[in-house]
Amino acid sequence: MKNPIITLELASEHPVIKNKYFYTELSLPASWHEIRDAIQKLRAVSRTDQSFDISVIDCPYLPELTETSLDALTIDELNFFAKRLSELNADEQRVLNGIFLSRKQSGHYENSLGMQELINLTYGLDTVMIASNINNDEQLGQFVIDKDLHEDVSSVPENALYLLDKQKIGKLQRENDGGIYIGGCYVITSGYAI
Repeated sequence: MKNPIITLELASEHPVIKNKYFYTELSLPASWHEIRDAIQKLRAVSRTDQSFDISVIDCPYLPELTETSLDALTIDELNFFAKRLSELNADEQRVLNGIFLSRKQSGHYENSLGMQELINLTYGLDTVMIASNINNDEQLGQFVIDKDLHEDVSSVPENALYLLDKQKIGKLQRENDGGIYIGGCYVITSGYAI
């Protein structure tokens, strides 16, 4: 059995009996037959309204998604999104998580997130800079010193580098980059635009 990229909970109110619901789970990506089977479990196939509630209950590739209000969900769009997630390599997954978390922390998704924007987030991830094995400001500061990434730091004589506060240098660089630490990497989110 394949590992699900997204697990949904679907709920449908009984067409006649008030306060009675049918529930089922659906793992994505899914085939047309699997989706139809889930809708049949909701007793919603022959109904004309075909309205049911969709909730994301698990998404290992983008854990923050389960705690985000998504707008105008459809199974087809979520299925397409799951397929896009399954095609991402490990670095692209880290970048996606970094960008998503950064935007969420800044309040960008405070009200809700539309499916179109969510799907669009899976494109262009290879253009975002990422540095491995950097987990905190001090390690980032050391990286900035080693790679001469800041002109003020590079002007310090070699024999005085030990006097520099790596944590403050890293914090300044992270704030300037809109950077975020995720999965043992440093992701520069400020350069990403959809």
